[in-house]
Amino acid sequence: MNQPITLEASDEQAPVRDANRPPLDLRGLLGGAARQGSLLVVIAALIIGFGIARPFFLDGSNLMNVLLQAAVVGILALGQTYVLITGGIDLSIGSTVAVTAVAAGSFSHSMPAAVAIALALLVGALCGLVNGLLVTIAKITPFIVTLGTMGIYAGLALIIAGGQAVYGIPVAFENALAGRIAGVPIPVVLFIVLTIVSSLVLRYTVFGEYLIAIGGNSEVARLAGIQVGRHTATAYVVAGAAAGLAGGILTARLGAADPTLGADLLLTAIAATVIGGTKLEGGYGSMAGAAFGAVLIATLTAGLTSLNVQAFYQQVAVGAAIILALLIDRIAKSRKA
Repeated sequence: MNQPITLEASDEQAPVRDANRPPLDLRGLLGGAARQGSLLVVIAALIIGFGIARPFFLDGSNLMNVLLQAAVVGILALGQTYVLITGGIDLSIGSTVAVTAVAAGSFSHSMPAAVAIALALLVGALCGLVNGLLVTIAKITPFIVTLGTMGIYAGLALIIAGGQAVYGIPVAFENALAGRIAGVPIPVVLFIVLTIVSSLVLRYTVFGEYLIAIGGNSEVARLAGIQVGRHTATAYVVAGAAAGLAGGILTARLGAADPTLGADLLLTAIAATVIGGTKLEGGYGSMAGAAFGAVLIATLTAGLTSLNVQAFYQQVAVGAAIILALLIDRIAKSRKA
C-alpha cells in the first residue's frame, strides 16, 4: 500500500515520489541502460549489414556523414523530449525551424555570425514561449496549441522571406555552424555536447526532476509545491531554442534559408524520441535514447539510400521502426505487469 504524501513548506519543493517506486536515478540507470544498449546493438547491426551489402558504407567519412545527418534531427529530438516528458507535445518545431532559418539568414547579412546565431536562438525560444504560455495560461491542449502555431510559424516564415529563399549567406556564418573542429563537423560536436548536457540536466537537476514529476501527475506535482506552469513553459522554450539552433545549422549547411525548411523534420524528431524510449503520455524520457534514436533513423535512411531504395519506401521503413518500438515497449510493460 502506498505511503501517505507529505508536503514540506518551501518555495521549491522536491517532487513527490511513490514510496514503492525506486528513486528516479536508479530507475533511469536500470531501465534506460537496457533500452540504450538495445539501440546500440540495433545501430551496430544496421551498420554491419549495410557494410556487407555496400562496403563503402563502413568508410569513416561515410559514417561521419551519417552522424551529420543525425545531428539536426537529434537536436530537435532532444528539445522535443523536454516537452514530451511533461506530457505535452510540440507539433510546431518544424515550422519554428523555418522561421529561425529565415531569421538567421536575414540577420547574417548585416550582423556578425555570433549575433545572428544568438538572435536565431532567441526567435526560436520566443516561438516556444508562445506555445508554453498558451498551454499553461490559456489551458489549451498542447496538441491543439502547437497544431495552430505550426501553421502560424510556417506562414510567418514565408512572409518574412517574401515567399523566396534567402541567399548570399556569409562564409563566416557558414563556418560557424557548418565548419569543422579537429575534423569533426560542428553540428556533430553540438549534437554530442547537447546530448550530454541534456542527460545531466534531466537526471541530476531539480528542473529535470520537476519535469518528470509534472509528466507523472501534474496535480500531485502542484500540490507538492512545484510551479507546474513555469517549468512546463520552460520546456517549450527549450524545444523552441533547439529548433532555432537546427534552423541555423540547416541555413549554414545549405548556404541559403528556405522558408519551407523543417516540414519533414517533425515526425522524424518525434520518431527518434519514441524509439529512444520517451513516453508519449509523459513522466519518463531519455536524452541519450533520443540521440540514439536519431542516429538509428539516420543510419537506416543512409543505408537504404546506399541500396538505391526510393525515398517513399524509406518513409515506410521509418514508420515501421516507430511501430516496432512501441510494440516492444508494450510487450515489456505487459511482462512487468
